[in-house]
Amino acid sequence: KQWYQRRVAITAGGYNDNHERERRRKNIVVSNVPEPNRDLSPEEKKEADCVSLLRNLDMERNEIVTCFRTGATKKDKDGNNLPRPLVVVLRNEEAARTWHENGKGYKIGDSWINPDLCRVDREIQFFARVERRKKKKVPTATLR
Repeated sequence: KQWYQRRVAITAGGYNDNHERERRRKNIVVSNVPEPNRDLSPEEKKEADCVSLLRNLDMERNEIVTCFRTGATKKDKDGNNLPRPLVVVLRNEEAARTWHENGKGYKIGDSWINPDLCRVDREIQFFARVERRKKKKVPTATLR
């Protein structure tokens, strides 16, 4: 096994990733969608997020079951709040699969659309990226 696979196996201890994969199969994660006004109620914010998705991603209202923000708010260099990722639960797997087909992500405007991965899959992808970066940084021998 690769070192990152062993690390993920150790990190995952007792975590049922198959159940999580099954639960997240219909989900997509949309990043960089502006957050609605803070003065709105939670239900109004959710509705504003759904309307924003319909407008920007050219989706039909009947495709979306629900959507919600995830994670804590973070600040950029200037102290402004960065938008949190938006998890979108779609009506069926086929709708989600059209967005999942592009494994690295799908960009529309300023927003990125990715599959909703379980923790183990996110860690595997992270460690694979680390390995790729290491390979790029290895200097090649030069002939003198």
